Amino acid sequence: MIRFIRTTLILGLFALFGEVFLRPMMSIGGVGPDFTLIALAVLALGEGAFAATIGGFVMGLLLDTSVPSLLGLHALCKSLTGFGIGSFRSRLVYGLPLVEGSVIAGMVLFHDTLYTALQGWLSTGPFFQPFFLEILPTAVYTGLVGVPVLRVAGFLDLLGSKE
Repeated sequence: MIRFIRTTLILGLFALFGEVFLRPMMSIGGVGPDFTLIALAVLALGEGAFAATIGGFVMGLLLDTSVPSLLGLHALCKSLTGFGIGSFRSRLVYGLPLVEGSVIAGMVLFHDTLYTALQGWLSTGPFFQPFFLEILPTAVYTGLVGVPVLRVAGFLDLLGSKE
């Protein structure tokens, strides 16, 4: 329990710092890495599906306060994403940058596609233009930034052991 609380606090602070300070500085053409999903990936790979579902819900609910008309949409998408990655953590090979980057990029791709599809369904909006101009570049960029973050998390013993 202490490990879960410590890991969640460290990752929450990382996500907050990354979204507020680092994302605007690292943005290229309006596309920046998604630090909340990187933090969720570290939580899912380190603690498992249950912790990632709860952590994703809390992070998503905090993000939903900025868009009250779609309250709960970030929480739903991040919960499902955290559960999915946390469920597959025992099948992943740690230590390979291609695998780690692909997992994070796939996670961002799934989350952002689900969010954009549900947002377009709830309020009429385009899907394909944001998919190619925002979602794909964000997924690739977040995957590239997430690999060193996973290495640091492994060094700090935040990933733990696979069960």
